[in-house]
Formats: sequence, C-alpha cells, structure tokens
Amino acid sequence: MILEKAIPDTSSNADVFTGFPTDTDLLDEIRALAGGLRRENRTVPEDLDFTVPIGWEERVGYLDGQPVRRLIVFLRSTGCEWVEKTGGCTMCGFYCATSRGREVSAGEYVAQFEYVMDAIDLGDYPIISIYNDGNIFNEREMPVDAIEKICSYIDGYQSIRKVVVESRIDYTPDGHVQRMKKALNGRQLEVAFGFESANPLVMNLCINKGFSANNFDVFHSRMRSMGVLTKPLLLVKPPFLTEAESIRDILATVSYCVSRGIDYVDLEVTTVEKNTVVHELWKNDLYRPPWLWSLVDILQRCRAQFGDHAHVYVSPWTYSVESLDGARNCGVCDAEITAAIERYNCRFDTAEFEGLDCSCRDGGWKEAVTAKTPLTIPERIREQLAFVRQARLSSL
Repeated sequence: MILEKAIPDTSSNADVFTGFPTDTDLLDEIRALAGGLRRENRTVPEDLDFTVPIGWEERVGYLDGQPVRRLIVFLRSTGCEWVEKTGGCTMCGFYCATSRGREVSAGEYVAQFEYVMDAIDLGDYPIISIYNDGNIFNEREMPVDAIEKICSYIDGYQSIRKVVVESRIDYTPDGHVQRMKKALNGRQLEVAFGFESANPLVMNLCINKGFSANNFDVFHSRMRSMGVLTKPLLLVKPPFLTEAESIRDILATVSYCVSRGIDYVDLEVTTVEKNTVVHELWKNDLYRPPWLWSLVDILQRCRAQFGDHAHVYVSPWTYSVESLDGARNCGVCDAEITAAIERYNCRFDTAEFEGLDCSCRDGGWKEAVTAKTPLTIPERIREQLAFVRQARLSSL
C-alpha cells in the first residue's frame, strides 16, 4: 500500500523550496567548514599502492529492460577537483579514499584496471562501471591516455555492451567524451552524474553542488547529441532537510527527470562519512540518515505517480569509504526491509514491499515525517553551522 497517511503536507514549510540561494555568506560558511575538514585530513597513508584499485563489486544492471550482471570498479584516484576548489559536496567522503591531490599517473590507473582483469573475468559482465571517486573526464584527475588504454582492454571482450563512468557535468568536455566513445568501438557509453536535486536551494546550499537544473538541461542535450546516455544520481535526505521534505524533494526531482525523457534514475542514500559536513552534523545529533521506510515510500509513490516512465534504482549504500551510519529503521526490521529493496532492484516491482510492517513504522518513522520546523532552510543551516562551529571550538 502507498503510505500516504504518514506524509502530511507541512504547509508551514511550503515556501522553502522556492528560489535560488542568494545568501553567498552562508554558502561561504558551508564551503569554509567543508574545506577546513579536508585540510585537517589531507595526509595520505604512506602504505597506499596506486597500482591497486580500492576494490570492485557486483551489482544489478539493466540492458534492454532486463536485469544483468554489472561490475563496479573503484579506481584509486587523484581526487575530485571540486573538493580542492570549494571543499566539495557536504555529504561526500570519497576524498579520503583518493591520493588527496597527489597526481596519479596514467600508468598507475592502467595498472589498477589490469589488477582487476587479473583477478576476475570481465567477460562475465555485460556492464562495466568505472568510478574514480571524482570526474573521469577531468584531465587533472585522470589522463585521457589512461581512459583510452582501459577502453582498449574492454574492447577485447565482446560480451561487454555498456560502460558507465561518473563525472560532474562541468567536467565533461565534448572532446574527452567523444574520445572515450570512439575507443569503446560501438559500445554504449553512459555518464552518471550527481544531480542530487532539481531544487537549486537544496542543490547548492544543502549540498554545495555548484550548478543548477538549467546546467543539467544543457549537459543532457550535449550528451544526447553525441549518442551518450546520462544517468542522474539523486540524493536521498541531504543535510538540513526534514524527513518529509527529503521525500518530497526526491519525488519532485524524479518528476523533473521524467519530463526530460529520462526513465532510469539512481537513488543515492546519504551515509555518514568521515571529514564531511554531514559527519560534523551527525556527531552533534543534527543529522540522521533516512529511514528505510522513507525509501519504501518513495519507491511506492514513484510507481504510483510515474508507472513505467520512471525506473528508480536504489544504489546499495556501500561505497569506497567507510560509512559510520546509513539508512536504517529500528534495528529489528532493517534486514527484512533492506532485502526487499534488493529484490525490488531486480525488477522494479513494488509488490516486494507488500505485507511489510513493524511497530517503528507507526512510531519513530511517523514521528519523523510529521515533524515540523518554523525555520526556513537558510535559517536552519545558519543555526546548525553555528552549533557545529561552537562544538569544534570547545573540543580544541
């Protein structure tokens, strides 16, 4: 059943999703905190071997509407340039798994992929996803020569039909994308990107993304003109949002994607990762990752509202860095709900959620989604940043 009764319209907050953030001082505060956390933790462990990848894992992928095996390869990289420039996205701790600015050579990147090839048979996977905890088309992060060499290896496997990479939309020059597409020799190229939210206030003040939905529209048109697919990654429960707001924001963002002809989106579930703004909020009891019931509710609502126009995949909340906390319920029903989400991912069948229940659904979760605040998003961000700032000073 759709969980309508538990998601009231918090009318007192109805205006918080309008307009573009003009409070540059507040954005500067967010970036100062994010950047400071990165600088405090810039030292790279001496024992890291940059010819060995972070790791790899198998997930479900889709070709011609059917589930297939998908391999995810996590390369150890130089790190996202957006972190160097602005402190990075408020929830992203991937920088901890990178060289944190030390250049990783083309040879080292290629050696990492060769390591994976020696360990497993790539021919078992119709889809290969290559993630570098940053932007694969940014020359400062990953040399084009490394991309082309890796593609030449992939070309040796006829069974590989699609390659997925990840990049910010502002780090995707046409020339680099076209060179990779050519090197893939007819295979489908898909670029996943952190769209997070179609709402500029959430995208920029809550997440520090640094672009707008209009930028996405231009990017999507550019990729489509080159025959490249795009896959928006949407963030479930960014910091500073209530549980109900985060649900509504995802639904609005899926609707935006559908209006642009995109029928596959990934939900990325916010986890608590070290050296991030989210981590600081979490340490001070100012942030809780989303309830699993919220994920179920989002998926049921998307199915009811969009039908086959929106295939919404929930990415497993296991990443290339350790998570200190993640999506959860009361602890009693967590395993059952997580297993149902995993089954749902294989066929996008919300029937997997029928019959699921727990006392926490009408207890803790209902309380979370009915909670209201009189503060606008900028007001609550300013208040919470002040609290964190004081807590950090007190700990010195």
